[in-house]
Amino acid sequence: MKLVIAFATDNTNILTFVSSNRDKVIPRNFRGDRYFCEKGINFSVVQMPITDQTNFASLSAWLKDRSRGAEGLILLIDEAHRHLAHELEDAYFVVGLQSYSGGVVQNQIHSAISPVLRHFAAYSQRFDDFGKKRVFLLPLDIFKSKELDELRDRLTNRKMEPGFGEDIERLLKELNKRARPKSQKRFKKVFHVDDRSLFYRYAEERHAIVQSAVPPHHEKCWHLSKFRFGRVYDTELHHNVDNDSEPTRVFGNFITCHGDVFTATGQSHLNIFPNGYI
Repeated sequence: MKLVIAFATDNTNILTFVSSNRDKVIPRNFRGDRYFCEKGINFSVVQMPITDQTNFASLSAWLKDRSRGAEGLILLIDEAHRHLAHELEDAYFVVGLQSYSGGVVQNQIHSAISPVLRHFAAYSQRFDDFGKKRVFLLPLDIFKSKELDELRDRLTNRKMEPGFGEDIERLLKELNKRARPKSQKRFKKVFHVDDRSLFYRYAEERHAIVQSAVPPHHEKCWHLSKFRFGRVYDTELHHNVDNDSEPTRVFGNFITCHGDVFTATGQSHLNIFPNGYI
């Protein structure tokens, strides 16, 4: 498993250290960590200098290039420049870098990255479980649920707060309380049900293909169609979404991957990808 550790910073001392000491960026104890060893993690450390010309498009293009072939990506970006990655927080494991004055030494880099790797491992262990992955991959702007909103916030804005693993486990359990079969007795499969009483079932088939070409899509659509909170996922799998009627009918408005609104007018079901592409 290739895990990319991407530094995006305007701090020349950090850039110099990372460029000259790639083999020293990852603390030795993590190279021998049980989870990372079992997964056969191959760390790839890369860096991008942030300048006055850096914008979302240039950051997006760099990450797109560096993420190819990766199964995980952690982005460490200056807290002052984190807004550049705002639209990618759902795709990658984004963490703000604090500023350093003066020279940067190995201990400073290790103190910054060690808690990030611990939290990433806590998330990844759960993402590796397909039952939990189904929950992580619910379409964040379509599945209506305060529990999913809280899970999203915990894995983006609040990922480095204490109690991370325990909170993730608690929220997964809360979301799984929404899992149930349909009322008709012939239906045995379990679905996750949102506040609109729509039933979501992930990975039933592969006949649909996610689209991300620009235009009509936005740059972020490519990233969000492949990664969720720092882990790559199968781009050919989607959620089947319908209701509990017989026959099934879906009505309502749905926010798609780049903010457009799709209006369902009674279709038997919808194919919705994790990033919101319909």
